[in-house]
Amino acid sequence: MTLSHTAMRPPPMALPPSGEQPRPAPVTPALAHARTGMHRHGMIALPAEERWVRTARHFAASLLARWDVVPEDQDPVLLIVGELAGNAAQYGRADMIVSLAFEGRAVRIEVADSGATAPSPHPRCTGAPDEHGRGVGIVELLADWTETLEERDHRRDRAGLRVATAPAEEPQADLALA
Repeated sequence: MTLSHTAMRPPPMALPPSGEQPRPAPVTPALAHARTGMHRHGMIALPAEERWVRTARHFAASLLARWDVVPEDQDPVLLIVGELAGNAAQYGRADMIVSLAFEGRAVRIEVADSGATAPSPHPRCTGAPDEHGRGVGIVELLADWTETLEERDHRRDRAGLRVATAPAEEPQADLALA
């Protein structure tokens, strides 16, 4: 079994025009994935901010396509990734790690957030009450199983569901007409 591990490196400093302070270059998320036999795994480390949830979904979509998961089974996985990453961004800590594993015929999704609790400049529920609190219910409805592990300095939300893959295409033999 091969596992992937990534860590965010501090962003490089961009060279400023003369007289200005150095500023961080745009952050590029660390990516890792492995494909070995029937076990496949991918993970991405991101800041726990709402603007990175889209990146987490795109990362998951690229893995699912690479693993040949059929489109109708990709949608629930992407919804779960979006909900769990969104919760980590809204309620979590400084960093989040999104990982997916494809084992046999099931995809396991895990979103972990860690670090010091991020201070929120705005109240948590600024929208209408009916706009919040549905994510956990959506995840539980779509997933075959869910699990939450919470400790003092991190939280891990997990979900899993069975998926189908597209049949492997067999090479076409060249037929010569006589």
